[in-house]
Amino acid sequence: MSGGFKSYVNMNEVEKAEPEVQKKDVKKIASEVFGGPLEPKLLPGELVIAEGHNVLKFDSTDDFNHGISGALFCTNFKISFVTANRSSYDLGELRQRNQLLSEHDIALTCVEAVYQVWNGKKKRLPAGSNIQGRVGILEIHCKDFRILPFSFKFTPKEAERNVVNAILHHAFPTSLDLLFAFEYNPGKNLRIGIADTPEFRAVKDWERELSRVNPSGWRVSFANTNFKMSDTLPEQFIVPSSLSDHDLNNSSPHFVDGRVPLWSWSHQNGSALVRMVELRTDTTQTQYLERHCLPSTQVVPLGVLDSMLRAIESTHPERTKASIIDLGRLCPSPKYIQQAYYKLRDLCMPAGAEDFWAADQKWYSLLDGTKWLQCVSACLSVSSAVAERIAGSRQTVVLREYDGRDLSCVVASLVQVILDCHTRTLVGFQALVQREWVVSGHRFTDRLHHVHTMDRESKESPVFLLFLDCVWQLLQQFPSCFEFTETYLTTLWDSARVPLFATFLFNSERDRYVACMDAKRDKNDNTSPTLMPVWDWSLQFSDQDRLLFNNPLYGGKLAEYFPEHPSNGPTVVPPNPTNTLGSFKSRNKWKSKKKKQASASAQVSFVAPSTPSFNGPLFPINIGAGLKLWTQCYMRWIPWAHTVGGGPPSEYFHQCLLVDELHILNMKIHSLEMSKPDQHNTSQESGMFFTFESPRGFDANDSLTSAFPYSPIGSMDRKSIVGTPLFSFLRRMSVSSYNGAAANGDD
Repeated sequence: MSGGFKSYVNMNEVEKAEPEVQKKDVKKIASEVFGGPLEPKLLPGELVIAEGHNVLKFDSTDDFNHGISGALFCTNFKISFVTANRSSYDLGELRQRNQLLSEHDIALTCVEAVYQVWNGKKKRLPAGSNIQGRVGILEIHCKDFRILPFSFKFTPKEAERNVVNAILHHAFPTSLDLLFAFEYNPGKNLRIGIADTPEFRAVKDWERELSRVNPSGWRVSFANTNFKMSDTLPEQFIVPSSLSDHDLNNSSPHFVDGRVPLWSWSHQNGSALVRMVELRTDTTQTQYLERHCLPSTQVVPLGVLDSMLRAIESTHPERTKASIIDLGRLCPSPKYIQQAYYKLRDLCMPAGAEDFWAADQKWYSLLDGTKWLQCVSACLSVSSAVAERIAGSRQTVVLREYDGRDLSCVVASLVQVILDCHTRTLVGFQALVQREWVVSGHRFTDRLHHVHTMDRESKESPVFLLFLDCVWQLLQQFPSCFEFTETYLTTLWDSARVPLFATFLFNSERDRYVACMDAKRDKNDNTSPTLMPVWDWSLQFSDQDRLLFNNPLYGGKLAEYFPEHPSNGPTVVPPNPTNTLGSFKSRNKWKSKKKKQASASAQVSFVAPSTPSFNGPLFPINIGAGLKLWTQCYMRWIPWAHTVGGGPPSEYFHQCLLVDELHILNMKIHSLEMSKPDQHNTSQESGMFFTFESPRGFDANDSLTSAFPYSPIGSMDRKSIVGTPLFSFLRRMSVSSYNGAAANGDD
């Protein structure tokens, strides 16, 4: 019920009018409603490509009957709808406010598809095509599951054509250099505040990580300086100390993409986590030597794999044999993940109320049919089993994947989240993503489809989203062990599709370097483009909105008020009996055959995970009722699925108030002990978005919805979901106030 969606124009009334009256009313509406010049807020380097005025933005959940008036702009960064109507920001609505993208803006790289709706029929418009006639209604489908319809009924034909064609061309760039990141020009006075998040592009960052973990037998290698050994590895990485850079250069031609085994993390017991790719075939090895102008005499004996494994095993205090985990057999493939994602997207993007309620009748079976949660389960299961081998069996584990750039990123990161409490802090998690994903060569360009190509289906896959979903599952099961919230994870996923941040734009560090050099030559002024990292959150959000990232339940925070709290002491968490390694294909096949039995078994055997210390290991429940759907990320734009005054946001609200009250009491006690006047508290001091002394003067039961901090859009005049399968599904994640609303018949 966003304040921006008031019924300024009722299309039904205009259509029903007599021809003479209709023409007169249209002119009257156009003169009264579309008033005054409207301009978008532009960033440095952002240019308006096309604009159309007298445009209506509809509410897709209301059958295109009601809309707000404004102007639609296409820039080299976004699609921006600017309206004279008061923004919901001004109405005091609780929501996250992005300083780069306004309430009605869409980043170009967030556009999934563009459709023309004419006489009730929908037609997909090809990328890069030119439209000559009238469009009628333009429906934009976004990668964050939004559907945004625009009507050009009152817009001049030429302006309509220019805007639509500009969107079709600029929302689907054919090369990276067309993205806005290379046009952004913030000026020399911009301060990039990422000092706490290492980028691992300097040797000091790697040395600091080694010092933090303190493993024995490992060192920083410079064998890939100037990317002379591998195009997809970072210039520095960590390898066994027994291997010289000369050994690495001789061995690299035998591995896919020249990616020699590299260190990810070490446990305090001496066991290590290592990532490794497959060995090359004779043909690919010859091609690699020719491409890098290397003589065939550099081919090393076939025992290269054995020598690498011996070097890895030599770093273990007991010289135990390393365990090789084949991720290609145990985890879903990127193609399988993409297919599951397509089905999940279709389920969470209903075309209207009719489609939503039809899906609601068989919600559980449709959700199970997407296979998305099976992908989550497989990754959590493998990661938990690997973590148990490292921490429990004191065994070094080598993760093997064909090219080591997809599922090895997921599993290596999850293992560290399970075992290393530092990765559950905000800075530690960002450093983990930067190290295991960004500089290690995950193909963000291909997997997130930043560049429009003909072979999209063979490359696109939301592997990074799958990882974030797995972390979200851990956050739900162990809420006191993470410094950040689910809003942070959702925001991180949204930011991955903003074409301003270089963090998630490239397939490798070398691609990033080459793109910068090419842009520098194109500018012909000897200056490289200013590529912004996503970790400087001040570019997107105010100090107040960034407080939404802080978890009130985090044990490290509560330990300040309860030094003797048991969550601050060591805890041994036994490995979950479901954390077993097995073929993903065989598990999936078994589940499809034994669906009813598996469902019943999951319900019976489900046991809530034990509560570890915030700095202890986490072994999650990864089957059955232990897994949930990340509704904040996938269903935030579906108003029928929202509850007013209920859901996790209501819990978050009261948790913030409680922690802030503890902070105030702690400050008062400190003031009395120091014989100083009482100090005034602010939300910045306690780190909470909601404060105890000034909870913004509203009733959480009336103001908060389960979509917080993403406000529902469209009319809330809808039938109740109480008693439906979807209601039962969402109820498992709700709070007591939600149950009260259900009892009163509220939706």
